Amino acid sequence: MRTSAAEIRGALERDELVFDYQPKVSFLSGRASGAEALIRWRRDDGSVTLPEAFIHVAEREGLIPAITEAMFPRLIEDFRRVRAAGHDVTVALNVTAQDLDTPRLLELVRAATGEGAIGGEHLELEITESAVVSGSDTTRASLAALTEAGVPLAMDDYGTGFSSLATLNRLPFSAIKMDQSFVLRMLRSPKSANLVKASVAMAQMMGVKTVIEGIESEGVYHSLLHCGCSEGQGYWISPPLAPDAYLSFLAAERRWPASPVGMLRMARLSHTWQQSLLLDEVFAFLRSRDQGELDLEGLHTAHTACTLGRWYYGLGRSFAGDPDFEALEAPHRRMHEACAEVFVSLRATPDHRALRPLLEDLAADSTRVAECLQRLETRLLIEELDAPGPAARR
Repeated sequence: MRTSAAEIRGALERDELVFDYQPKVSFLSGRASGAEALIRWRRDDGSVTLPEAFIHVAEREGLIPAITEAMFPRLIEDFRRVRAAGHDVTVALNVTAQDLDTPRLLELVRAATGEGAIGGEHLELEITESAVVSGSDTTRASLAALTEAGVPLAMDDYGTGFSSLATLNRLPFSAIKMDQSFVLRMLRSPKSANLVKASVAMAQMMGVKTVIEGIESEGVYHSLLHCGCSEGQGYWISPPLAPDAYLSFLAAERRWPASPVGMLRMARLSHTWQQSLLLDEVFAFLRSRDQGELDLEGLHTAHTACTLGRWYYGLGRSFAGDPDFEALEAPHRRMHEACAEVFVSLRATPDHRALRPLLEDLAADSTRVAECLQRLETRLLIEELDAPGPAARR
């Protein structure tokens, strides 16, 4: 059915545009962690028009900012009801380049967070890569201002653009949302499965979380469970729900399969990757005639600030008391002390013979860390296999 700009304006005047909410689940806890707000047009005859039938017209006619201005207060009111019911969850809103090219979105967000209607950490804005790549300087300035306001930004439909890596490197995204076309093919296409899992690992290296959409079956959910994704959504978890139904969904406190293995694997992967990167850069420094072009200092952080350290002193504390987890701290700390000595040695005299004992100590401690992580992961996997079937309470 063709939709005109006049009909959209009429829908705004009659307050016919509403949100449905598609729940997201944390792979770490197995609990609902939030939802994506999806716009719907509920006409006065009871029929529902999905956004594919009218959003492109709204974009062409420049009506997106008007829709966002009308709908943002509804989003905040729906969120208020959710929080009043005692649910500590997030909500994600899709925005476009038109939203970011006008000051109104930023004004709405700042007003809502400033008045305490919603915390910045509870609101996430999803933007397609095409919107920011083709956007203006104003678009990019808006993204920076939203980040400064404490609102996380997620790159939607990740993997479908031509410059995703460049965009991630250039703009302040804190999450990527894998395009569901890859996810839907995971079980029948090893290449798609590898693309998804490699993207998760790459995001982890960049300190960016991964959200997976398009989880349409239990098999897909379980294939993602250990790969390090943060959250997932899809019809196997739940279709989009009207606000009252979403509140009932949260009240039911359903549980889905959960595992700390993905988080642990990402910590181990980050540890191995950062050590390899350090060795590669030391080698390049020693072999380079223009050593001033290499920034070795950027590779060295405190033992609490590297990726493994942030995990160990953060989410990893759930393993406190486990002997393999506790055994990580000493060799990991020594690794950072050895790194500091490597940099001192390089500044004093770039002689690989002086570095050899330091690098050997570094490698030995790195092996101890990796062995502890591997033993911990293997034990967790065995415990999961021995546990009863992980069917979700539907």
